[in-house]
Amino acid sequence: VGLAQVFFSLNFREKRATLLIFILYTITIITAGLLNPFLTVPPEMTPSVNISLFVVNLLWISGFAFVFILSFISQNIKLEHMETERIKELDDAKTRLYTNIAHEFRTPLTIITGMTDLMRNDPGNWLNQGTDKIDRNAGILLTLVNQMLDLSKLESEAMSVRMIRSDINPYIRSVIELFRSAAASLKITLNYLPSKKDLVVDYDPDKLMQIISNLISNALKFTQSGGVIEVKTALTDNGFFEIRVSDNGTGIPESHLPFIFDRFYRVEINDERVSTGSGLGLALTKELVKLLDGTIAVESLFGEGTEFTVTLPVTESAGLQEGPGLHEIKRKIAGYIVHPVRREQRSQPARHDHHEKPMLLIVEDNDDVIMYLMTFLGKDYDVIVAVNGEEGMTKALEQVPDIILSDIMMPVMDGLEMLERIKNDLRTSHIPIVLLTAKADIASRLKGLDRGADAYIAKPFGREELQVHLKALIAQRKRLQERYAVIGQLVLTKEKDFQFEDSFMHKVRDIMIANMSDESFDIQRLCSGMAMSRTQVYRKFRSLTDKTITEYLRSLRLHTAKELLIRSNITVAAAAYKTGFKNVSHFSRAFTQEFGINPSSVIRLPLTGHYGMLSKMIGTQRKTDTAHFL
Repeated sequence: VGLAQVFFSLNFREKRATLLIFILYTITIITAGLLNPFLTVPPEMTPSVNISLFVVNLLWISGFAFVFILSFISQNIKLEHMETERIKELDDAKTRLYTNIAHEFRTPLTIITGMTDLMRNDPGNWLNQGTDKIDRNAGILLTLVNQMLDLSKLESEAMSVRMIRSDINPYIRSVIELFRSAAASLKITLNYLPSKKDLVVDYDPDKLMQIISNLISNALKFTQSGGVIEVKTALTDNGFFEIRVSDNGTGIPESHLPFIFDRFYRVEINDERVSTGSGLGLALTKELVKLLDGTIAVESLFGEGTEFTVTLPVTESAGLQEGPGLHEIKRKIAGYIVHPVRREQRSQPARHDHHEKPMLLIVEDNDDVIMYLMTFLGKDYDVIVAVNGEEGMTKALEQVPDIILSDIMMPVMDGLEMLERIKNDLRTSHIPIVLLTAKADIASRLKGLDRGADAYIAKPFGREELQVHLKALIAQRKRLQERYAVIGQLVLTKEKDFQFEDSFMHKVRDIMIANMSDESFDIQRLCSGMAMSRTQVYRKFRSLTDKTITEYLRSLRLHTAKELLIRSNITVAAAAYKTGFKNVSHFSRAFTQEFGINPSSVIRLPLTGHYGMLSKMIGTQRKTDTAHFL
């Protein structure tokens, strides 16, 4: 019985419990052996009773063993399942790593290769600006590589600490000042509230710079325009140096707080990424703080703001030495500084003339990429800009552009969700969309194309390749225009490519036909019937037919009048009035201009024996098929 309990105690996964039971079992056996000479068998213990007890004991001991075996197998299965899940999570983490790192590498590489191309073709205009952007994006790449190498060193415990003793507050101020222009561009106030003026302590300049830079950069990403970021330093009562970085930005949901220091982790709300970045910064910050024997903590209220607190021990054992100069700090910190998209990028309203350039909506969260795209696309397109998918969706509905060029990995709403919404909205479903992204693998391409993308181009890209794709998609609109420009009855189809457009055109034609005889019917009443704005109706209709609504309505009225004159025994004046023309002479001129024949001549033509002649005179395409013409 005792041995069975020893085995069963393995399920407790507690060494002390198993050891205690085994000691008790051992003591019991030894005691029984020592007392055996002094014990006698009672008369009631007959051989039959003894056998019965033996069988009962053996059965329940075997039951213990059986339960133990089942529990052991169950635990092994559970462990195998947990290991499988762990491996899957590890694979997913690696996939996210490669995806995130690819995006973070490909975007600067796009700028570098693009600027190089511009400088090569036009060095006079692009030499200075191009070299600045190349330097900046090279700094971003270098920072990313250094972060990955630093994490690797920290894992292998190969990173050393190089302390100097100097006044720490001026050094921190120098680091913060380099972020001030970026904060001002985002209309964010950046304040520094130091402790007492002179605080000569030991610190590692490189490690401290990375810690502060990562925390400020992170705060800038999560703080909206008009927000405030504060950096405070102080000596605590128990002799520690404390750095607090707080903001009044979006905050972090409580469920995400335990994971924000995990490598490659990025906050997503409802499957939407709320900030950009590789997910390395906070993980590296935590490891650097641990290397300096400090601690880091975070407090956040979703929707109200976040505060990071770094606590470092204060020592004064290193040699006195001046901190790094501003130039050296600036060189090392370049890759951390946020470069926001300029909101003043030109945004032109839709024009309504026949010679307008196609309107292109660029949806991209990187200022340098936007500038580069506008450099060579602005000549052929009227360009408007959005900095994330949500803003892109809004501008697509307001402006109804001719084509959209969008990144995929963006904050607030990514490109794939925007794509899906645009393609499933009657007002914008016709707009071709090109996805421009760092996700170049086959699975990502298929995912984008499956959701309705018209083209998928990987960064870094050649500008000629992009221009060819855009021109080809603009040219493909002729397929829609050839289908919908015809005045005759629209034949509905079940093809997915035409469903939304068929529905739109069918509704437009129904409203026009219902108001055919109303001379006062205009585009405003059409828009009311469609429950769409004037811009949305106008630009979508123009994209589908290459005609204005006025031109199409005029042609529809004239073709209806022609059918009435041919098929009904009515006068020219009656046909004009039925189709919304109150001036008969104006109707006759418009009819002659449209068909090359006077409406009264159509009435006078005999309807027997001359169908081919009549077909030719009024411009019917099937000139020889008189039966079809009738």
